[in-house]
Amino acid sequence: MTLSHFDIQLIRPPAVESFRFATTSISLPIGLAYISSSLKEHGFKVEVLDAVGEAPKNRTGYYKGYLVGLGLKEIVKKINPNTKCVGISVIFTHEWPAVVKLISLIKEKFPNMPVILGGEHISAMPEFSLITSNADYIVMGEGEETIIALVKAIKNKVTFQKIEGIGYRINNQVVINNRRNRRQSIDKISYPDWDSFNIKGYHESRFVGGMYSNKLTIPILATRGCPYQCTYCSAPNMWLPLWIPRDPILVVDEIEYYVKKFGAGNFPFQDLTAIIKRDWIKIFCEELIKRELNITWQLPTGTRSEAIDSEIAFLIKKSGMTSMAYAPESGSEETRKYIKKKMKTDRLFDSVDAAAQADLNVAVFLVIGFPHDLPKHLNENRNFVERLAKHGVTDLSVGFYMALPGTELFNSLYDSNKIKLDIEYFKHILDSLALFPSQKYCPGISRVGLFLWKLKFYLRFYKSNKSTNSKSSLLSSVKIILKGLFSNEGHDSKLQTAFHNACTSLIDTMKSKRKRWISKKEELNLFKEWDNIYRIIRREKLSKGIVKVSPADTRDLHKSNVINQVQKEHKTVKSMPVTSY
Repeated sequence: MTLSHFDIQLIRPPAVESFRFATTSISLPIGLAYISSSLKEHGFKVEVLDAVGEAPKNRTGYYKGYLVGLGLKEIVKKINPNTKCVGISVIFTHEWPAVVKLISLIKEKFPNMPVILGGEHISAMPEFSLITSNADYIVMGEGEETIIALVKAIKNKVTFQKIEGIGYRINNQVVINNRRNRRQSIDKISYPDWDSFNIKGYHESRFVGGMYSNKLTIPILATRGCPYQCTYCSAPNMWLPLWIPRDPILVVDEIEYYVKKFGAGNFPFQDLTAIIKRDWIKIFCEELIKRELNITWQLPTGTRSEAIDSEIAFLIKKSGMTSMAYAPESGSEETRKYIKKKMKTDRLFDSVDAAAQADLNVAVFLVIGFPHDLPKHLNENRNFVERLAKHGVTDLSVGFYMALPGTELFNSLYDSNKIKLDIEYFKHILDSLALFPSQKYCPGISRVGLFLWKLKFYLRFYKSNKSTNSKSSLLSSVKIILKGLFSNEGHDSKLQTAFHNACTSLIDTMKSKRKRWISKKEELNLFKEWDNIYRIIRREKLSKGIVKVSPADTRDLHKSNVINQVQKEHKTVKSMPVTSY
């Protein structure tokens, strides 16, 4: 059989999971789907190889968790030898070790095939990603325009050195070009290429990225970016503080298109911050109501409270919203100041009251274990979570702080020698929503202490009687959990999805230990030079004045505007020798 020729084969590598108590899950790769549609729109021949969609039931042991999807060697076998290049998406840092191994296997079989990397992890650690892997190119930030320019250059064998938004290796050097400016006309971007993905397979495996629904689920983006500078978040580096919304009518058009084409009925919004402007969400909800599409939609990642008052809350409910979340991150005003979380407690509770009166399913996300955290900061959360329950919040999620690359907090900790990029670091990224933390960065509280605080918050929240709704009382919560575990119906509480995910991930974690992704020896050797490599990269940037040393005391980060520093780094072309590593 003769294989077709393609300009690029896009690869979604196996997803990483572990035992955790959370509603978040694997989901359809919306970023890769956008890349595919943009390439096709410009006349390129594209083939998609989705490791998760092709083998959603396959599990392989990976550190303390497991890989979901095709094995790495199986992926290489499925690569079309007649493709001009491959592009691999790397969203999460804990995926990186598996991707490094995948690239090495690709290069063993196809030594001359260019490998392109993109995704949030790549944008956070561009030099590191090129030096620690055998990749040829990287794409940083929004990828739709950059990938078109790069694939065109590879296909036509023309110069690529001046393409904005890429990095590459040449003559034992890695070169990182200046970033491309954020795209303003996002309404002109083609819909994601969902025809190339196993939508039904994802749904049947409950890989929906939010509260489970028995309606076919397709993720959607209504906005891009975030206007804030939270010190624990990589968004300022990825997007800069620029929030760009789509036309709300056009977002409803996209939803209606998926309803008619795929029979979809549930839409988790994967926006960083979907609700900021009151007028925007009002128009969006009214249009959904007018069209009578009979769909549900969710905001699983958390949103702002400022735009949600009584009128908006009732419109949201009427338009089909089933689950939303606020992310104050802490009940401590001092903690929110230190992490640049621009949210006031009183305004949050006004919004929570409006949502509860509209009978919305509302969750709140908290994070504990920030580097500055002391018992007094955590203690402020005890009354806070009780108050949340009494004001109508139905679900609570408490995560452990994780030091994500590309964030202000990461740079502060790394410059202070409190982070080492070893196997333990990459494992801890999986622990945010585990019951017990594998690492911690707050000197005044032990790992056991963090676990006990988390337990206290859950008990305090679910034992508190709610004045407006009985859903979060302890007895009601147990009934809700059992219903979610033993029923195939759609969930009406995040708690149901979280417990279902916890049970299945625990079973899968234990089963996957029978089959390791690589040998223990190779696993240990993989990380041998990584910290040294990153330290040299950081030192090089500091010596050239591209970046500044971050303050050792993370409480000082809120005093400065990080954007000037980020923009300087983005607009500086950087070149570093590979041989020195």
